Amino acid sequence: EEKEVFGGCDACLGVRPTAEGLIGLKTYPWKYLCMPQLPCFGKAMAPPILGPNAKLPLLLSVVMGLQHALAMLGGIVTPPSLIAGDACFPWQFDQELCDAKQYMISAALIVSGLLSLVQILRFRLCGGYTLGTGLISVMGTSFTFLPIAREIVVSEISVEKNSGMDAYGKFLGTCLVAAVTEILISFVPPRLLKKIFPPVVTGSCVFLIGAGLTATGLKYWGGGVFCAENDLSRSAAFGGPQMCTGNGDVVLSYGAPEYFGLGLSVLIFLAFVQVVGSPFLKNCSVALALFFGYFVAGMSSYEDPASGESMGYVNDLKIEAADVFTFVWTTTFNIGFYPPAFIPLVIAFVVTSVETIGDIQASCEVSGLPITGPDAESRIQGGLLADGLNSILAVLMTSPPNTTFSQNNGVIAITRCASRAAGIACCAWLLLFGCFAKFGAIIASVPDCVLGGMTTFLFSNVMVSGISILSGADGPGTGVSRRSRFIMAVALGVGLGVTAMPTWAEGGGVAAFYGANLKHTGGLWPARDVCEVFPTETVIVSPSTCEVSTYTSTTMSEADCMGVGGTFTGAVTEEVETKSCVNKNGRCCLKYNYSKKMWRDAIIIILKTPYCIGTLLALLLHLVLPVEDELAAEDDKEKGSSSITL
Repeated sequence: EEKEVFGGCDACLGVRPTAEGLIGLKTYPWKYLCMPQLPCFGKAMAPPILGPNAKLPLLLSVVMGLQHALAMLGGIVTPPSLIAGDACFPWQFDQELCDAKQYMISAALIVSGLLSLVQILRFRLCGGYTLGTGLISVMGTSFTFLPIAREIVVSEISVEKNSGMDAYGKFLGTCLVAAVTEILISFVPPRLLKKIFPPVVTGSCVFLIGAGLTATGLKYWGGGVFCAENDLSRSAAFGGPQMCTGNGDVVLSYGAPEYFGLGLSVLIFLAFVQVVGSPFLKNCSVALALFFGYFVAGMSSYEDPASGESMGYVNDLKIEAADVFTFVWTTTFNIGFYPPAFIPLVIAFVVTSVETIGDIQASCEVSGLPITGPDAESRIQGGLLADGLNSILAVLMTSPPNTTFSQNNGVIAITRCASRAAGIACCAWLLLFGCFAKFGAIIASVPDCVLGGMTTFLFSNVMVSGISILSGADGPGTGVSRRSRFIMAVALGVGLGVTAMPTWAEGGGVAAFYGANLKHTGGLWPARDVCEVFPTETVIVSPSTCEVSTYTSTTMSEADCMGVGGTFTGAVTEEVETKSCVNKNGRCCLKYNYSKKMWRDAIIIILKTPYCIGTLLALLLHLVLPVEDELAAEDDKEKGSSSITL
């Protein structure tokens, strides 16, 4: 094993001011990287494998680093965009958090650049432990935490009527505590972790993360999440569908063909690049497709049939108002704690830990290093420890928890360049993107339908990764055993079911308006069961009467009764608690029992988050079901059949 100088910084040292030292025409075949994949161009010579400690020419480091940065750009900016975007919708609108969207995007990029250095620059600790992988393991905001973050923000704004900034602060604070889970896991031997969390568990989890989020991508593609989730719910409450407002100045109903076409432009560009693009373009395809969709939206307009006014899908007010430079902590959030989300977040950190093990092993493989043995286990331990510490640092820097991204393994596999010089250059690019505030404002102004086209592809990629893991659940080439098939059937059945029918776990599902009424009265655990003080309404015990001689009326007003010379007796009323919830938009309880509501909300979050309930079921079944030696059983069966035949 090569000796590392200051965590591997020496990979960037010793660049000579010569043509070869700056450009590296002899070091790397640039034709392979830049030539389109067309038959008429022929096949370019594949480059040599450049290991983690290889010293690169300056331009090669910059170009390779740019590929890595663009490959993960979409994954980094999506979680903060969706979290802050939830505060921009009507009914759950919060001005401060909505305006903080471009800052949160910039902060996520800056944090990713800073914390990736911890992973790439591997440091030796006492006791034989390490911090970091010493590979191109680039950190980014994790999709795993996205459903829980959105649940907290939406619940706090729309139900509890709290500040969106405080709601996001509660998410960060709860992550701050839960991140200790991954730090503790980093000291557990990887071999033991693999026994507890085999591919049938981790694959089910990753698949359900992607499946749940793909639905969110389609909601954005059709015009926006809020209008998608409340199309019918608002009609029940107000007599008309919810319009989509996150696409510049254009306001249309969900699923409008204009939205569909703009989102489709992203996927068409992605397919085009995969057909004819060079390796460089393929590595950057997601970011380039997003910018292409943004360009198409910016060049398009919509003419209002009523007024004839031409409206744009891109509003550049945020870009013009944005500062040129920004950094973390220019916007801050009050750190809090949200008890119902603690257990789900602990599960999320366990999930990301297992994912990280697989990502690091894949990084070792594409970097030309062994995936088993002491060196691999040391890198896994260092990567998990860095993941946990980096998540704490990310939260303190106002960004969601960070985890090791897998996109970079694909870049390494195609370019065959695993030098940490490229990883450090990637960090520099991410810092540049994040500190340039106008860049964050551009991302924040991307129409929801265009963002939906990209996120649908990104999230479905996560789902495909889960399928890949599940396909080798019992080892390569062995198929799927009866035991694994049963575990998958239960875990995926319930997890996908919750994705398709969120009302299974909670009345009203994800809908606001009338859906909020159903949360109070329906579902597995109605909110009214944890309510202490209900609203009251005035109920008439006995009606008013007017007596005129022998005639008694219960419909005459007091004035009419006095006018005919009658004796008026007022109605007798009393205040009665009302536990029903009709046309109140969820405002059906004045005071909840805090401890009961905390447990109720925690259980509901677990039940309605596909990967939470699916992973728990898969893990439970894995621990209780006996392991069957199906190959031995088949051999015995064949022997038995042979003896009978003879």
